[in-house]
Amino acid sequence: MRCDRRRRLPAAGLVLGLFPAICPADGRAQFRIETRAVLVDVSAFRGDEPVQDLLRDDFALFAAGEPIEFRLVDRDSLALAVLFAMDVSASTAGERQRRLAEGATLFASSLGERDSCGVVAISMAARWLKPFGPCGPEVGRRIRRTMAGGPTALRDAILLSLAALRGGSGRGVLLVFTDGDDNLSWAGEPEVLRSMQATESLVYAVIAPPHRVARSLDSDERGREFLRRLSEESGGRTVEVRDDRNLTAAFGEILDELRVRYVLAFTPPPQHRGFVPLRVEVKRRGVRVRARSGYTAR
Repeated sequence: MRCDRRRRLPAAGLVLGLFPAICPADGRAQFRIETRAVLVDVSAFRGDEPVQDLLRDDFALFAAGEPIEFRLVDRDSLALAVLFAMDVSASTAGERQRRLAEGATLFASSLGERDSCGVVAISMAARWLKPFGPCGPEVGRRIRRTMAGGPTALRDAILLSLAALRGGSGRGVLLVFTDGDDNLSWAGEPEVLRSMQATESLVYAVIAPPHRVARSLDSDERGREFLRRLSEESGGRTVEVRDDRNLTAAFGEILDELRVRYVLAFTPPPQHRGFVPLRVEVKRRGVRVRARSGYTAR
């Protein structure tokens, strides 16, 4: 395949040709890794309640164990690029798909005019349902109209979705819905984790158990555990629901968290190479934080 620097994302309905990219001399597609500024999304809590009145001096940021200078960015100044990666395999057919569309509609309709949304369907292959564009009810309509069925290539779809976020015009947020089952992917967990670290996108996952009782769920649990790790290391998290009637509330819970996050920005030291661990601390007593585990420097 010819590598085209001007190549755009494909139209809706096509398999994702996403490998985002700069085109080196040998023609291989690679992730572009920018380190001129690194953004770190931080969620702060006291107990289960978000803490919303922290100031810049309340935070301390460490890169590779060393304190680093940073600034606190107004989160409202950063447009979001939200990619909904929705499992439309056989496990979501029927009522679950309808409720899934309702939750995505609520989420997308609550975003601002500057934000952009895209929708990817996850089944035996990842494909666009809606390329990045205005958010709103169209997000839910595309999910509702999609024919559900087939096996699930979950890791492959997440890998390609993270790549697609490189083309979004805003702070990348990947919102995954799945039952955790993966029975078709070629991509391994290490590749997906490295891609998350390179793109610096937030990952949130809504996980609902499969509608199956007559089989071993070991593979599903492995998939769910990987999603927990992926989302937590990105600075996001997973929301697990036991009843499909709670899907809409799960989407709302993630939306509320995005609205009260803090964003720290820093210029990485030039001597840093590869994956650099990050740690965020808050000086106020009783406040815990969640932030990404590190970034990839070049």
